[in-house]
Amino acid sequence: MKRITLLMSACVLTLAGSVFGAVKTLTITSAGDAFMVQKFPDGFSVAPELKAWIASGDARLVNFEAVVNDGTCPPAAWSGGTWAVMRPDVLPDLLAFGFNGCGCSNNHSLDYSKEGLFMTITALDKAGIQHCGTGKDLQEASAPAFIDTPNGRVAFISVNSEYHPDAKAGLTTALSPGRPGLNFINWKKKYYVTPEHMAILKDIAAATMLNGSRALDQAAGFTAPDAPGTFVFGGIVFEEAEKEGRISWCDPNDLKRLKSDIAAARAKADAVVVLAHSHSIRATRYCEPDYYFETFCRAAIDSGATAVIGGGTHQLKGIEFHNGCPIFYSLGDFVFQNSVTPSVPPDFCEKYGVPLDSTAEVALNARSKGGKVGLHTDRANFLSVVPKIEVVDGKVVRVTMMPIELHYAHDWSVNGLPRPADAKASADIEKALSALSAEYGTSIVRLDDGILEAKGK
Repeated sequence: MKRITLLMSACVLTLAGSVFGAVKTLTITSAGDAFMVQKFPDGFSVAPELKAWIASGDARLVNFEAVVNDGTCPPAAWSGGTWAVMRPDVLPDLLAFGFNGCGCSNNHSLDYSKEGLFMTITALDKAGIQHCGTGKDLQEASAPAFIDTPNGRVAFISVNSEYHPDAKAGLTTALSPGRPGLNFINWKKKYYVTPEHMAILKDIAAATMLNGSRALDQAAGFTAPDAPGTFVFGGIVFEEAEKEGRISWCDPNDLKRLKSDIAAARAKADAVVVLAHSHSIRATRYCEPDYYFETFCRAAIDSGATAVIGGGTHQLKGIEFHNGCPIFYSLGDFVFQNSVTPSVPPDFCEKYGVPLDSTAEVALNARSKGGKVGLHTDRANFLSVVPKIEVVDGKVVRVTMMPIELHYAHDWSVNGLPRPADAKASADIEKALSALSAEYGTSIVRLDDGILEAKGK
């Protein structure tokens, strides 16, 4: 009888443990774009509150927007705007924030050609941080990275829509070796104009011979025929319509490929994060994501992504909950040091009219006209948030955010480095995010400790 009682007690305890046992919460923290090119100044350390907030994530992600280069990697003939060179001894300072995963597909990935790409990959491997978005071919660049934690497995994928064509990774096939580069999504756009404006465009093209040999190239099969009802004006597609405007859309083949990649990652992980980089905008405001980017982000969620973390144009954009999962259309910057790069190539000097062997300081000063213009003069580029996404049984149960600011208008030694936002910056961030997110049906609530919470419809 005693043995039966003990067995029954064990069964009850087992049942209670399975029904009433602690539910594991998988937590993801993520920061925006880290354009970091110089070491911390003497005496600087990561704010304890910020470090603790990032550390509260099982997976701790950031968009790595620089190229590790020891000075031996040649610059590409083009860049993402500024050649983003990070000396190898700077990387440990970035990792001091506590990240264990980074996305590498962005407009700076190939700033220092293939050599810089591979030096960056080697440096991240040596540092022991998981990364994705670049590789020796498209198969490698599009593959997810995984972070295994006691509370579950997180997969993440990095993709970019802003790049020079030579930066695109290429597939390895039985007949062709792959091309080193970044994971990408192509997109297209079209403009609608009235018949009156279309007639003017055609008159201008005819008078200036803008389209030149286009008809000859089409006849020879080098260029595809114009779609019915459209006119290509200097490479830009126009179509007659009663209402004028613009649309954009994802390349269907790329969208299909990326959806398949996300679904495959979801089959191997408890949560999937897509780190997506885009610089295009809908109309005339940086805070408005382009139409194709909204389409892609929603399709990513539909394909199994738990969250999409966007970046690109340096400013915060709105937050949308799609099928219960958050889309951050842009977190803006986490580290922003693009005015203190240690070196610039002659191409940069030529562009800004200084001697070709000028120092970076001279060339960058010429670009900013003595610090009077440029991205560093806009405080909005120095305001951001660090989200914390809590996931239970594959479902997002809570999204909170720490407001941060990046030492706007401070000395260049700390300008661009993050810290918890003060009262004014925090209020400005809350106001901006609330306005930008409202059109997506998302509300932003300030908690007693100053943390923001995002809630969907």
